[in-house]
Amino acid sequence: MEIAAFSRLEAKIEELISRLQALGAENEALKARLNDKDAEVAELNELLKTQDAERQEVRGRIESLVQKLESL
Repeated sequence: MEIAAFSRLEAKIEELISRLQALGAENEALKARLNDKDAEVAELNELLKTQDAERQEVRGRIESLVQKLESL
């Protein structure tokens, strides 16, 4: 009887170890995805800043042209 109990305990421990390893691998994969997404967000933020600066420059140039036209 005790041998059977130890066998069940051993099987459950093996199952837990297997689950722990699988979760560890999944965690590493999720960390890698998160790092990729963080890099993507940083890249998009830089693009947004660049486009915002360009928009501001275009706005300033248009306002300047409008003022020149109004002074005619």
